[in-house]
Amino acid sequence: MRLLNRIWRTLAGRALGVVITVTNISMEPTFSEGTRAMLKPRGYRNVKPRRFDVVVVRPPGPPRPSGVTGEDIKRIVGLPGELVEIRDGKLWIEGEAVNEPHIASYMPSNWLHTWATRDHEYIVLGDNRAAPGINDSRRYGPLHAKAVIGPITRRLD
Repeated sequence: MRLLNRIWRTLAGRALGVVITVTNISMEPTFSEGTRAMLKPRGYRNVKPRRFDVVVVRPPGPPRPSGVTGEDIKRIVGLPGELVEIRDGKLWIEGEAVNEPHIASYMPSNWLHTWATRDHEYIVLGDNRAAPGINDSRRYGPLHAKAVIGPITRRLD
């Protein structure tokens, strides 16, 4: 019976999606801590991620303590083969400022980050850019496509 239950969860998760709960404030105001959302694992199997997709990622780094998952929810802002910058309090793609109506507040004008992505690499940031202690591409750099678990397809709360 346990095996059948595991098979059912696996098949249902692939077909319908998996409910996740946001566990930090990095995506406020879009997703607050405790918000539930639907994740489509392997949702990018036949299509590529697009700019501003909200996704679940597995960031690089050391293993986390037992019982703590390594996944996080972020927004894709940079695509493969792009020059992405944070400067003057704005996001810049290929030298052009990008309008981001979804971010919580403007970034400090003294922040300076620059990434040149290669094939299969993405830049991911949280919407709450000024929140302390948030991990995103500002800390770990470009993220390989294999670290993108899938898109958030809808908010449940």
